[in-house]
Amino acid sequence: MPLAIALLLAGTAAFVAPTSAQAAEEELTPGASAVTASTSDENRPANVVDGNLGTRWSGEGDGAWLRLDLGATRTVSEVKLAVYKGTSRQNVFELQYWDGSRWVTVYDGESSGTTTALESYEFEPVQTSRIRYLGHGYEGDGEGDWNSLTEVEVWSGSGDDDGDGGGGGGGGAELPSEVLDLSDWKVTLPVGEDEDPTEIFQPELDGYSHDPYFTVNDAGDAVRFRAPVNGVTTGGSSYPRSELREMEEGGGDEVEWSSTSGTHTMTVREAFTHLPEDKPEVVGAQIHGGDDDVTTIRLEDTRLWITNDDDSNYHLITDDYELGTVFEVRYVVSGGEIDIYYNGRLETTLDHSDSTNYFKAGAYTQANCDRSSPCSSSNYGEVEIHDLTVTHGDGSDNGDGDGDQPTDETQAAVRYDWGTPHPISDEFDYTGPVDPERWAVPSGDFGGTEGCWPGHAENGRRCARNSTVADGILTMTGEANGDTGWLRQDLETQYGRWEIRSRSRNVGASGGTYHPLHLIWPTAGNRLENGEYDWVEYSNPDAQCLTSFMHYPESPTDEKERADLCPVDMTEWHNFAFEWTPDALVGYVDGEEWFRYSDGANEDRGNIQDMPSGHLNIQLDNFTGEGGLRPAVFEVDWVRFYEVTA
Repeated sequence: MPLAIALLLAGTAAFVAPTSAQAAEEELTPGASAVTASTSDENRPANVVDGNLGTRWSGEGDGAWLRLDLGATRTVSEVKLAVYKGTSRQNVFELQYWDGSRWVTVYDGESSGTTTALESYEFEPVQTSRIRYLGHGYEGDGEGDWNSLTEVEVWSGSGDDDGDGGGGGGGGAELPSEVLDLSDWKVTLPVGEDEDPTEIFQPELDGYSHDPYFTVNDAGDAVRFRAPVNGVTTGGSSYPRSELREMEEGGGDEVEWSSTSGTHTMTVREAFTHLPEDKPEVVGAQIHGGDDDVTTIRLEDTRLWITNDDDSNYHLITDDYELGTVFEVRYVVSGGEIDIYYNGRLETTLDHSDSTNYFKAGAYTQANCDRSSPCSSSNYGEVEIHDLTVTHGDGSDNGDGDGDQPTDETQAAVRYDWGTPHPISDEFDYTGPVDPERWAVPSGDFGGTEGCWPGHAENGRRCARNSTVADGILTMTGEANGDTGWLRQDLETQYGRWEIRSRSRNVGASGGTYHPLHLIWPTAGNRLENGEYDWVEYSNPDAQCLTSFMHYPESPTDEKERADLCPVDMTEWHNFAFEWTPDALVGYVDGEEWFRYSDGANEDRGNIQDMPSGHLNIQLDNFTGEGGLRPAVFEVDWVRFYEVTA
């Protein structure tokens, strides 16, 4: 069987027959730099958008994919495909869109086999920033596992309102409460008495609107929040707002919750639609605590930021945001941390411990008459919210979705229902050395220090003291002198599923860089005979890309498969998962599959998944020598193992 490199399907396939090509409102096809593929030969992905039916993309393997990034959330209802050798081949494929957290299939079938020209595949309008072709080879003139397209076009349909990315497929609502569930909210408006703005509570809020500050947009599919620079402000702020504040159930009293107890989630799909003059800055969503904001989503001209306390430019999401672009932000607060996702991608994790928190969403204009002109209602900030949900859980759910805690599909174990973690798993909810019942550490007294042995390739030392646990985090430390950490999970197995939440960073100014790794090392120790699975590896703790190396067993020449994923900010928290079954090796990042390998045996190697037995290692490797290293830390939030039955 040939090597398969694929992405696992997410979502239920729905068959939609292709129709004859029809004119659409707007073509959304991106440029060559926005087209990528899981694999290709010399026929590169960019060829499908060059307007030339004589060039093509070709990728081998059941599950090879081609992705088009639209650059912003758009309404898509049609994809056109031109199939290489389309009069003799029928491509077998799926069309998928990214819904902010997973890939969803909207077409599952075949091309006609009668033309090499563009064929149209229409479906119900969807809001998305990415479209993907997932290939399953071809039928017709023979049968094969090659996936070849000469051209691809992406189109909006009649559901797009004005082509600016802000459409939601039509609405017709007349009141804000017909668009959003406002049961547990109040709204603060930029009108009323000085430092005493008007607030509308439930039950009045359900039938309330205020034009132009709190009303339904023209398309009837979003709530418009507008705050002018001359608007009334609250006593604690010099800036005006038209903004929702979460309340207790039913909207009676103001709610507060703890960031260290339970799980608290807000998901908001919104678009910035207008900025004030001179100081073009607006906040669209936030977590507030006590008397000040904890973190916000803040647009400054074209730069979209995540703030952190008083740092208004803490984490840049994008520097080319276009007004009207609909996006999704999700806050997940648990265990003293705030995970912030943008269009399904984890952007950053903040440490925060407080019991006076609450969510807010709307338009909080960061300008006033002292800092922006003209001083009038025609000068304003504006946000449109298409969807808004909040959940609060007690943390008792185990990830199966039956409890109060929202499932986190950035965990592969949650998304693919891997079940209950094995007892060897470690949440690092203790202080001191690592748990000796779960981990082996270096021993001996190499270099005169107890608990040390030689490092990678005899470079420096690996020492037990360089791996410690505190505040719920395992920290592996690499020192300037070349001393570093190493851990081996006290479990040997053939097959299993591992998921690790980790991040790394340099803490020194200069020197050779350490190599962080998560890997499965063969029990017998000879990787040329038994294989080696380096499923997380990178050569700089501050890296912006991730690499994996899957080494074949029974391969004297050390044949291996390499996969690269960019961009991934390795200084931020991510969930890295690895699945080893009798059928395949699969890697995941934040719940999304990024590599898959199976079989591949030939005269130079065995099947790639056939390591006899192995164990998990966590390493911060020294490739440099006895000194001259740039100090670094490799941090791990948790390690979870799930059994696989062969």
